[in-house]
Amino acid sequence: MHIGKHPYSFYLLFLILGIFLYSYSFFSWKIWFTILILVFLLSIFIFNSIRFKILFSVLSLFCWFLLGLIIVGINTNQSDNHYSHFIEKNKKQYISVVIEEQNNSNEKNRKYTAEVHSISYKGKLIHTSGKVLLLFNKIKTDSILKIGDEYGVIVKIQDPSKNLNPYQFNYKNYLQRNYISNLGITYQIIYQKKHSSLWYKIKNINQLLCLKIDSSYLNSDSKEFLKAYLLGNRSDMKKDNIQAYSKAGIMHLIAISGMHIALIFGIIFNILTICFSKKKRVIIIISSLACVWLFGCFVGLSSSVSRACLMITIYYVSDLLKRNPGVYHSLSLSAIIILLYNPYEIYSIGFQLSYVAVFFMCWLNPICLKHLKTQSNTINKWIMEPLSITIVAQIGTLPLVLYYFHQFSLLSIPANILIIPYTYVITYSSIIELGVVYLPYNLQFYFNCFYNFCTQLLIKGSYWISSSDFASFKGVYFNEIEIGFLFLALVFTKFFLQKPKIKNIIPILIFMFLFQVNRLWEEYKISKKENFIVFHQNKHPLIGFRKGKILWVLKDKNEDLIKIMPDIIQPYADGEGIKQLKYQDIDYKKIYIWKNKKIQILNNTHKDICDSITYLVSPISLNTYKDISSIKKIIKTGTNFYELDNEKQMSNLNVWNTQYQGAFIVP
Repeated sequence: MHIGKHPYSFYLLFLILGIFLYSYSFFSWKIWFTILILVFLLSIFIFNSIRFKILFSVLSLFCWFLLGLIIVGINTNQSDNHYSHFIEKNKKQYISVVIEEQNNSNEKNRKYTAEVHSISYKGKLIHTSGKVLLLFNKIKTDSILKIGDEYGVIVKIQDPSKNLNPYQFNYKNYLQRNYISNLGITYQIIYQKKHSSLWYKIKNINQLLCLKIDSSYLNSDSKEFLKAYLLGNRSDMKKDNIQAYSKAGIMHLIAISGMHIALIFGIIFNILTICFSKKKRVIIIISSLACVWLFGCFVGLSSSVSRACLMITIYYVSDLLKRNPGVYHSLSLSAIIILLYNPYEIYSIGFQLSYVAVFFMCWLNPICLKHLKTQSNTINKWIMEPLSITIVAQIGTLPLVLYYFHQFSLLSIPANILIIPYTYVITYSSIIELGVVYLPYNLQFYFNCFYNFCTQLLIKGSYWISSSDFASFKGVYFNEIEIGFLFLALVFTKFFLQKPKIKNIIPILIFMFLFQVNRLWEEYKISKKENFIVFHQNKHPLIGFRKGKILWVLKDKNEDLIKIMPDIIQPYADGEGIKQLKYQDIDYKKIYIWKNKKIQILNNTHKDICDSITYLVSPISLNTYKDISSIKKIIKTGTNFYELDNEKQMSNLNVWNTQYQGAFIVP
């Protein structure tokens, strides 16, 4: 691509580079801003000079790189009146907040994102800014808070927990990238004040519809699907159902994104085209875009919805202005707008998957469709076109799917092909069902049965695909370098499909060769790795002995393997390229030997410490032990561990506390 033909694509690349490299920069964003002004002025000075045309292009790209550094710096910097500066640790405080969004709940709490307007601090009420994630116990607070309302609440503000085990989901980073600094454990609601904003009134319609669906006679699976599919509300969705959709490769069906926006735009556009003549195309496009944005506001303008609305708006506005509405132009410009507003979106898996999918649909689909086309236009329209789009989208996003989720099902491709026509059925029936829930029960009954059947068919199919081991690849481990080589090979595939010549396949073979060399090197390094690891676990000790691709896991006999597997063991195994897991109950009477080092594990029953212990793993208090200074390392596990009474003795010991320091790993 020439920079003159696709400038926004290059601007986007350098903006992303600046965002990624901010953490390695030495200067504050203010210094980078000063440099940007100087470079920008220099660019203007040489703009009309033909001799400096190349220099102007280089300076333009450098400006976008600096802009990436600056926007991350601005978003990282907290204002002086941010509420986090006035937190009294381990004390209850009064705060006044405005509820902005209802987040996904868990079994215990409902979660809400709120803007903090004021906070009590040392007897004074301080006016503040900043977002907090409020947790409301479902038993103590049964009512659902209204979006946009102001509440006065008594809370205990805490720091979000970081990932204490390797490769676990970093919840703290996730919240910070959404500008949420702390958690607020809510104890009491003091007052509630109604909102008057039109924005929140629109969002509350969504919430009221969700409540109406909850009170309908649909089964629980249909309720959660209808709320997620049409209203973008997944707050009460079952974790098992989400995992089934994800493993089946159809998560995009319940996450309102490009597919929904394109479908809604198409429905409205076609209806308006029938109602008006083709000469009023401008009115049709503007009205369709307005409806799409209204729908986006209705479902909360999440990042995925904003992406889709921006892309389709840029494309059709360019068309109205009689500019070439290039897909790459729309794709790049929409990404630039989103990243300028929130640079942390670049780390969002949804952001990466959606843009990569659209890129490959534009890059490879025309060539793929050319090879799949038949003589029949009907077959091409209803079978070959959806098939081609599905194949290139699945292949294009495959490297990212393997990198983040470490698994892939071959059945996801045919599943997505079948989903395309089924989408029309489920969309129209969901729209009808949204009106049916307001009818009396006897009028709801028959259509509810049909809708329950439609959703159950989808859910059962997802569970079947996700549990089909014969077509699944699990435990796949790729690093960033290998993913890069795979993407480059896929990009150059286009040129080979256009002209199947030897010279066009050489770049693909080179990147696949480099991929394979790196893979062999990684496999060699993995085979040589040996680790002793003490995972952080709330109740019982959890130990791992790793040799190459095998991990022996020692667990307490009362430990529930189903709970520790997906959250602790499996992420570590996937991230480290471990292929074989072996489990064994801990023998507390036994002294374990690892590389000639003695390891003892204590519990409430077996408390006697043996001599010459190198590593002592203890979930119990060591206050009663007088002489433990000979132990090389004490590893404190669990969350109910009392500190040693003797501060002098404590300071002389080499203690590792997994509750605060995370898992203990010996390479």
